[in-house]
Amino acid sequence: MAKKNTKEKIFDVSIDLFSQYGYDGVSIRQIAKEVGIKESSIYNHYQSKESILESILTYYINEMIKEEAPVMQSRENLDMDFDQFYKEGSDRFISKLSEEKMMKITRIFLVESYHNEKIKNFVKEAIIGYAIKGWEELFDLMKEKKFIKRDADIKQLAESFYYYGLFLLYEHFIINYPEDDEKFLKDFEIRTTNHMKILFNSVKIEEDENLDVKNKSDKSSNETIRLEEEKDHLKVETLVRDAFWNVYRPGALEHYIVHNLREDPSFIQELAYIIEKDNEIIGHINYSKGHMNLYKANRYGVDIKVNDRKGEAIILGPIAINPEYQNQGYGSKLIKHTLKLAREKNIPFVFVVGDDNYYSRFGFESASKYNLFLEGTDTQEENPFFMIKIFEDTFKEEDYDKGIFQNPEVFNVDEKDVDEFDKNFEYKEKRVQEGQLE
Repeated sequence: MAKKNTKEKIFDVSIDLFSQYGYDGVSIRQIAKEVGIKESSIYNHYQSKESILESILTYYINEMIKEEAPVMQSRENLDMDFDQFYKEGSDRFISKLSEEKMMKITRIFLVESYHNEKIKNFVKEAIIGYAIKGWEELFDLMKEKKFIKRDADIKQLAESFYYYGLFLLYEHFIINYPEDDEKFLKDFEIRTTNHMKILFNSVKIEEDENLDVKNKSDKSSNETIRLEEEKDHLKVETLVRDAFWNVYRPGALEHYIVHNLREDPSFIQELAYIIEKDNEIIGHINYSKGHMNLYKANRYGVDIKVNDRKGEAIILGPIAINPEYQNQGYGSKLIKHTLKLAREKNIPFVFVVGDDNYYSRFGFESASKYNLFLEGTDTQEENPFFMIKIFEDTFKEEDYDKGIFQNPEVFNVDEKDVDEFDKNFEYKEKRVQEGQLE
């Protein structure tokens, strides 16, 4: 760890003292004594005690907005499930707040805001005003997208969302001070999340209600999401073949996997959905049951299997969208629709292999965060392409060191068999292209 210079020591000591005794209760002499320097030496780095305070407040804001929270980028982030949208922002805030220095600065501005004009303005403009503005913009956009009811009071919603969390901070740092910070943060996350759900559920447009609104506003668009039927099989396989052709390898394997999957015990038929537009199938999604073992190392370092989660190890894919309709939101609609159904079926978690930037918007996160890995990958490193969406965190109850997931056997195909199967389709040229996996 790099050694702190004198200015950094003054900065850190001031945070400690201000949070413990209050801004007015601390003198320059006291700061100098704690740092171990002469009082006059402080002025080589800061013009006054007030300039130290200004640097502390500036530091707090810079740290909090170093990575823009989802609520401040509503238009870019709102396509993700709202629960996940909120969770990403909440996780980011709690992670930053949990830093000891940030906790102390939070107490400083909460304690001092009632009588220190500079801090009062800081809280009013930089803390409250900035956040409320972000929530108002979010709810305005949600009205525009018909996620929430048209008569919802945007300003009241924004204030209700934000002020409850602010009250909990006030309660912790002032009324209950000192209390265990770690316990508070866990409680803060639970209480604010529950509060969010109560508020959001009071104004959101239910799926069937939203469908009625969309049908009334856009009679020209004939778009349907429905279960795959036997009559769709060949069309779906052709669609999947076209969507994957020459993308990850010369030719494609995925349409053959889809074909075989329907007769495989791993297939989850009730989650095999298609999306139609003007009676044309433009997208398709599958889910299947893989196999996952949980392991714990014994005292000799040997991995011992402690649990088999075969029936619960669900994986999403393949998912395919007609190339002419890609990047238009149809894949997102299929994923959101089927994940909602998976949750209703009490499926505790779903895996996916793919682009983490894309799937994170639906609540997927790196599975290695839970020490879960795809078979054949390095268990010592994070695998961002192997992700999990957890509906019920059953892993908290498990005593394990790592889990290894295996795809269904039907995913392992012989290229000779694929070539034979391809004779059922129109000829397409296999090509080696940049970006392919092999």
